[in-house]
Amino acid sequence: MKSIWLKRRALIGVVVLAALLRVWAALQLPTDFDEPIYLQAGFDYAAAIRAGDLNAVIDYPNNTEHPPLVKLLYGATILALGDHASWEAALIASRLLSALFGVLAVAVVGLSGGPLAGFFLALHTLAAKYTSQAYLEALPMLASIVAVLAAERATRVTPPDLNVPAGLDRKWLWLSAMALGVTAAGKYAYAPIIAPIVYLAWTRRSATGWRGRDAATYVAVAAAVFFALDPALWRDPVARLVDSVTFHAGYTQSADVQQAAYPLYQPLIWAWRSAPWHPEVFFYFGIDEAVFVLAAIGLVAWDRRERRWRAVWIVSSLIFLLLWPTKWPQYTLVLIPALCLAAADSARRVAPWLKEQLDYWPTLRELIPRPPRYAWIVLVLFVGGLLLIGLMTSVQLSLARLNWSRLTADNSLLPSNTVYAILPGGNGEVILGTERGAVIWSPGNWIVLNMQNSGLPHDRVLAAARDQTGALWFGTQAGLARYDGEWTTYRAGDFGLPQSEVRAIEFGGEGRVWIGTRAGVAVFDGATWTAHTSASGLLDDFVSALAVEAGPAGDVVWIGTRAGVSRFDAATHAWTNFTTDNADLGWGGVADLMIDSAGRVWAATLGGGLSLWDGSAWRSYRTSNSALPLNEVQHVFEAAPGALWIGVSFPTRLGGEVAQVGIDQLNTEQWVVFTPRNSGYSGAEPLAIAQDASGRIWIGTRTAGVDVYQARDE
Repeated sequence: MKSIWLKRRALIGVVVLAALLRVWAALQLPTDFDEPIYLQAGFDYAAAIRAGDLNAVIDYPNNTEHPPLVKLLYGATILALGDHASWEAALIASRLLSALFGVLAVAVVGLSGGPLAGFFLALHTLAAKYTSQAYLEALPMLASIVAVLAAERATRVTPPDLNVPAGLDRKWLWLSAMALGVTAAGKYAYAPIIAPIVYLAWTRRSATGWRGRDAATYVAVAAAVFFALDPALWRDPVARLVDSVTFHAGYTQSADVQQAAYPLYQPLIWAWRSAPWHPEVFFYFGIDEAVFVLAAIGLVAWDRRERRWRAVWIVSSLIFLLLWPTKWPQYTLVLIPALCLAAADSARRVAPWLKEQLDYWPTLRELIPRPPRYAWIVLVLFVGGLLLIGLMTSVQLSLARLNWSRLTADNSLLPSNTVYAILPGGNGEVILGTERGAVIWSPGNWIVLNMQNSGLPHDRVLAAARDQTGALWFGTQAGLARYDGEWTTYRAGDFGLPQSEVRAIEFGGEGRVWIGTRAGVAVFDGATWTAHTSASGLLDDFVSALAVEAGPAGDVVWIGTRAGVSRFDAATHAWTNFTTDNADLGWGGVADLMIDSAGRVWAATLGGGLSLWDGSAWRSYRTSNSALPLNEVQHVFEAAPGALWIGVSFPTRLGGEVAQVGIDQLNTEQWVVFTPRNSGYSGAEPLAIAQDASGRIWIGTRTAGVDVYQARDE
């Protein structure tokens, strides 16, 4: 009885540990590759259910390669949040639902294989990651575990010495069948779970009285549950099931898979290696390697016939993972529960041997120092205080990170982690200029443009803009591209300049296009280009930023250069130059210019802080006279009238910070500075800042892709 009591207490502790780790991961992990896709499906399903449109649920056209069950559950969480659920709230709610299924999986494994097996699954970093995100893995993994373990319980042979007649426990058998149906309705990739179920039925058929009609009923129940939980099949089950399954064969030849180029043995690497991502989330010592090694030992030295179904589970899942061309890490969750069960069994065999070895060293206890009781009390209080402080800090940081998400080359189709330009559009669209092409992003949809598939003259896209006709303009390292359904390219010879690199694009009156290059400024009136250089009156030919006050007679153009700011009145052809010699303008060159809602001009300088032209004079805000965190200002953006976002960088090392401040508070301490220590900001150098139609702030960085922020009250 005492042994059973201890096991129950241990299992409760394991489940609590699993819950804490998964909730922590759900709150801390950045947005991952497929989460926007599944979450968008959840929003779409929620809207259809709210409208009572069953046809929209049955005929949902997106992401048909996976069954809709988990996405419908995400839709249910969004419905529970109310009509105006934000993207961030929906993400956290969906992640917590996924984490719940992950914790239940730990509990089921612990009940079957003992607390040690549950402990292994609780700490397994790959399992913790993909059951704490808005992915499709947690529910089918849980259901597949229940399907196998219930089948094992239904066909379990009673030890002969108990003189109890063997037989098939049908209530467990039907539970297994229903769980198998849920597994299939969750994700097709968990199909290998059928192998250990078939093995159990075949090898124990004579001892349990398994009959053909039991098999037929089992299949019928599983199929019925699968069909009932997959509304996408209700209209045309055979054709849609074939389309859904065959999609994966085509997807294996897609650009995503080909670009990843994982080797045949990649699933082995995923299975035995602790998750290399997110060390700030998986802060504990990963045991994935130990689980894999222990399971491998048990697989090689298996000597218990009644447990060979675990070997079948491992081998069949591994064969599937090796043969399946798509090697994404989340697929490995098909295998991990079996590894944890096998590893716990192996560990229980090793434990007596270790105890026996330790018994040879009884004098070891005498060598261990025994401090007095008060020393232990002081130590416990000290360690407890540190843990309490750490916990409070972690909770505070977790709450701050809820507002943030991130798109990188690792978790999305972003082609590069260097993002130079951000251009929001309608319908939630955002255009990104990166080191390896331009991206047109909308929730669940990525279009990547590069030299191979578009008219871009170079993959390094430094600027992006949209004119009044809706045409897109891209400034690249090798010229300017315009897209209005067809591509038009302009280079140095068109500009009348000796250099083609376009770093800034702005629009003036009458459809005029102004560009800033490394060799001067040029303006296009729709027919011809006119160049302006230092020979014309420009302060310096290296132009990094433009801001235009459009006018029908002529534009007033503000030009940021390495030497300061030039103001050009196109109507009078008058030049006015501002430098540190004749104005309170920051030094180090101008990285960005902005005209705010009140008509004031802001200059971000690379050493002299943030400078403001109020119509008559310049004044600068630096670390010495304001709460500006750093004097190297890369970008300034007005999100709302009087509300500034400022991106700054470190002068002697990579990285930077982002600050938020009201224009009326520039001389106060009421600045909000976002760093990795107090928020979900990546800490990379910010190169561009913009606001999308939903009010979210997008920050393009030099090394960490895009950070996305949305205030909690929005």
